[in-house]
Parts: sequence; structure tokens; C-alpha cells
Amino acid sequence: MIREIRLLSARGTPEESAMPFAGLHQLLGSLQAEVEALPPVHRDAIHVALGSRDASCTDLVLYTAVLRLLESLSPLLIRVEDAHHWDRSSIAALRFAARRARGVAILLTGAELPSAAEVPPDEDLAARLEARSSDATRRGGIASAAMVLREAARLSREPERHRRTAAAAYLAWKSGQPELARTLVAEATPERHEPSVARVLDRLHGLIALGDGDQLSAHDHLLRSASEPGTLFMAAAAAHHAGLPLAPIASRITAADPAFAEYAGLLARFTELSADAHTSDPWRLRAAAPHALPESDAHQWLWPLVLSRSGPSARQAYDFGRSALAEFSANGMHAVLVLPQLWLAELEFDLGHWDRAQARAEEGIRSTEDTGQRARRADFLATLALLAAARGRPCRDEATAARELALPLHNELAAARATWAIGLAELSNGNAETAAEHLASITHRFVARLATGDLGEALVRAGNTAEAQATLEAWRPWAEHTTSPLVHARLARCQALLSAEDSNIEKHFTDSAAHCEDHPFDQARTQLLHGEWLRRTRRPSQARPLLRAAFETFTRLGAAPWADAAEAQLRPTGGARPKAATLTEQELRVAQLAAAGLSNREIGTRLFLSPRTVGYHLYKAYPKLGVSSRAQLRGLDLAQMPSTERGASCLSGQTSHATSVGPIT
Repeated sequence: MIREIRLLSARGTPEESAMPFAGLHQLLGSLQAEVEALPPVHRDAIHVALGSRDASCTDLVLYTAVLRLLESLSPLLIRVEDAHHWDRSSIAALRFAARRARGVAILLTGAELPSAAEVPPDEDLAARLEARSSDATRRGGIASAAMVLREAARLSREPERHRRTAAAAYLAWKSGQPELARTLVAEATPERHEPSVARVLDRLHGLIALGDGDQLSAHDHLLRSASEPGTLFMAAAAAHHAGLPLAPIASRITAADPAFAEYAGLLARFTELSADAHTSDPWRLRAAAPHALPESDAHQWLWPLVLSRSGPSARQAYDFGRSALAEFSANGMHAVLVLPQLWLAELEFDLGHWDRAQARAEEGIRSTEDTGQRARRADFLATLALLAAARGRPCRDEATAARELALPLHNELAAARATWAIGLAELSNGNAETAAEHLASITHRFVARLATGDLGEALVRAGNTAEAQATLEAWRPWAEHTTSPLVHARLARCQALLSAEDSNIEKHFTDSAAHCEDHPFDQARTQLLHGEWLRRTRRPSQARPLLRAAFETFTRLGAAPWADAAEAQLRPTGGARPKAATLTEQELRVAQLAAAGLSNREIGTRLFLSPRTVGYHLYKAYPKLGVSSRAQLRGLDLAQMPSTERGASCLSGQTSHATSVGPIT
């Protein structure tokens, strides 16, 4: 049955344009029953914003609550007349919903806000407005708080005028309004003022540029304004994107506050990937946070998440990152939220959670559009390009868009990852020479090192073994020094391709597969190359299980050209095309609980089975799922996977018999 479209309407008035959430109060006033039906966290957020409950709330929680409320009414049409007279926080909440809500159409009519006329100073009124701004911030109305504080600044004399304008600019940045923040910074800087105000404005210039501007400029402004480790940490983020060294910034962090010496030491080694498992444990790092970082500070999560990514356990960093994102979703800020979103998407790509990475990167792009962060949008586009490339799909659109955004902003990191994506796409589709040209052109040193494994394989497949050997020798000292299992896996794979003795080749392939247990795409690529070599050396019975495992993993990931190549190599070994694996109902339930982290004993208690029986079911399920360990179960989408009792397969779709990844001859 087709539901009738519901209509909600409201009209802005000049008298209420400076009142935080006045527009939402008018729009949602008739929806008390629907508000009460929301989950408690969202229900309470709306009550706080509308003034019916006294508590604190963040803008992100409120915007999400409005989104959920409007989606519950779909199909819904919202029309706001004279929207230019609505308060900024209400407009921001509706725009957030408009980008995400399904079945909800939002129409805003009205001209842009006119510029305010000059008014005589009134310190008493300015102070009252500043207090109102603080109240709006507490209720989650940061967007309106910025506008109210701007009005307070206009009513102020110097130096209060510049202090309040700078504070309004910070709130505008914090609420994801970089253009308004830029305008306010310009209003606060007709000339240089006292050093404290100058530092605040430099910091704002840097923070705005970090998300939406030139990364070199962000680096310079943040360094110039830096008097504490948090600002220097953001300067390091800009430096990494611009391809600048991190060690000098790490030294300044230690000098600014010796309590951050451990954090600074890990930051200095970030691009070397040389941290050990203990020192890079994110939960330990958070527990050992310096006292200068209060528990509510976003940096309590940002520092450990970033620093653990340089350690040997991508999975540990990922699990911590998911907790960080959950914390940010409840208490974070728009301008900061995209950072853990981005890092998680990159980790999900490495760990083989490709569907999650795709969804997270797409959501990240929507967030950067909401908050005006072009530099971060380039990062997300590069991640989407890499995902498409690994799957053998066209990636030129995402890669080109990433480079066009990144290069003018000196975001060398995103541009390099986009180039890597193009090279990987060419390699996936059998164009080894073209792949090598693109991969060799990467100029960001860190990305170039990470992509060297692909470059070495492309050179070998293209028959350019001399250059491949030179590339390997130049890369080996750095790769051997890292503690990254993924880098060691790629190094061993390249060594296998270039070794002359069979015993060394076998050892390198075995080492490579062992190092990438948490990285199914790389593990399957090693299995494919190992199987190719075994088949060429007339050992089909040994090649067959490796090629079959590679085929199943590539198929599960959706890496079609690689699956085709594995199947093409498998057929000459006498191995028929693998049948679609199926799980029994019990195997599926056991696998789902194991993936959730339960032990065999805990699973047995829940399903009334002995631990031995649970172990047997896992033993039977692993090869069907194309995994070899309990940890790899976490990378599978088992929630939607049907079982044999329902007559469905664990592997979906059919692959063609055309081979894209060319064999090594």
C-alpha cells in the first residue's frame, strides 16, 4: 500500500533568526508523539535543543536525532518559507538530514542573509549575547552560537570585539562552516593585535585550511600558532598530507610538554612503521594519556588511533578506531568526525572489509560536503578509487576527481593514493607496463613505499626483471626495518618473484602468506602467484589448493579479474571450478558467534553444544568461508549469509572465464 506524503511547513521570522532552534521548534512542535517514540538518546537531544529539558548535547547527536525523526515520517515533504530568517542551527540540522534522509524532500525558500548594519557598541547587550551563545553551544546549537557571538562582537569595543569574533570563528569551524569561519577570521584581522589573539587567529587559519584548504598553509599557520601539543598534532596531519617530514614536529611536541614524549616518539617513527606491538597498543596509549588531555578531549582518541596505525596490528587499530568513532558520534564535532571515518575506511580496505570501506568512504564524502572539507573529500575519493581498482572496476572518475581536488591544495597524500589506484587498476586488468609507469610516478614517499610491492609485481609481469630487482634492493632496507606484517608480506612476495632458487622461492611465498593472515586480498594474491609458479614447475597437485583458496577469496571480496586469473590457473591443474561453498545452519550460527568474539565454551553454552562440537563446526566452516583463522571471521558479512537449509550459497554471482591478471611467463 502506498503511503500518503506528509507535509510539514514553517516560516522564518526576523525576530527569531538569532534564537537557536527556533525554526525546529516551529517545525517539530506538532510531533510530540513521534519524538517520544525515538530511541532515548535521540529523544533527549531534541528535548534539549527545543528547551524542554535542561542538559548538554552535541550538534552531531541532535542532527542525527532530527534525521531519524524525519525518516520515521517518510514519505515527507518539508517546506520552509523565508528560510533566510531561520536560525543557523535549525538550517544546519535540516541540511544534514537533506543529504541523508530517505523518503524526505526538503524545500527551503528565501534569499541569503543580508549583511548587518553598523550599530553602536553596547557592552551590556554584548555580554548577554555571549552568555546566550554559551547556552546554545551547550544545547548542541553550535551553528547558531557562532552567529550570536558574531552579533556580540559587533556590539563590542576593542579588544573584546576581536576576542569575540575570533571565538565565533572557532565555533563556525567547529560546526562545519568553513566559509563563515573564514569570513569571521577576516573580520577579526584588519591588523595584527595582541599576541594571544594573533595566535588564536593563526590557529584558526590552520584548522580551516587543514580540512578545506592548502595543506602547506595549514602546516605553516598551525606551527606558527602552536603552543601546545594538540595544535602541533594537527600540524603533523597537515605535514603528512603535504609530504613533509614529521620528526621536526615531534621534537617540538616534546619541547612543548615533556609528558607527550612517548606520543612524540611514535609520531616521529610513523612513516617508518617501526613501532612494536606493546608501544603502539591504542588502549594502552589512551590509558597513559598525559594529564594535559582531559578525558572528554577528542585527542584522547585521535592520538592513539593515529599512532597505533604505525604499529604491527592493523586489526587492533581498527577495533580501537570503531570505539573512537562511536564515542565521536555521541560527543564529537562535525569538523573532527571525518578524521576517524577516513582512517577506518583505509584500515577496512587493508583488512579486506571492502563493503564497509565503501559505505564509510561514501558517508565520509557526504560529511565533507556538509562541512566544506575539500582536502578530506580528496582523501575519501582516493580510497574509493583504490577499492574500485582492487575489484577491477573503472576507477578513473574517482581517481581524477581526487587528484583535481588534492593537487591545488598540496594534498600530496591523496593525489599519490589516487595514482596508486590507477596503477593497481591497470595491474588488475593485465596491463602490466602501464601499471608500472603509474606506480613508478608516485612522488609521496610514504605512499610510494607502500605501493612498491605492486610496482615490483607489475615490472616482473611486464618482463622488466632488471628494474624490478633494482626497485626491490632500494626498497628492502626500509621494508625490513618496519614491523608491519603487510609490508613484510609484500616484500616476501617480491622476493619470491625475483629469486632464482626453488628453495628460496618456496620460502618467500610461504613467509608472505603467513604475514598477511589479516589481509585477505594480499594473501590471495600471494596464493595466486605461488600457485602459478607451482603449476609452471609441474606440481599441479600442490598448486591446486592454493589457487582454489585464492579464487574463493577473490570471489568473496568481489575482485573479479583476480578471481578470473585464479580460475584460469586452476583449470590446467585438473581442478574443476570450485563449487559455491555452503554452510549448515549450525555452522553458520557458530561462525557468527565466533566472529562476535565469543569463545568455544561461550558459544557452546549459548547453543547447548560441547566446546569440542563447536570446534568441529568451525573446522568445517573455515574452508567453506575461505578463511584460516578465527580472526579472519570478523572480516566477513555473516549477518546476511544464508545457510544450506535455506538453499543458498556463501559465494555469490558468477565470474567470467576471461583472464585479466596476466600470468608471469
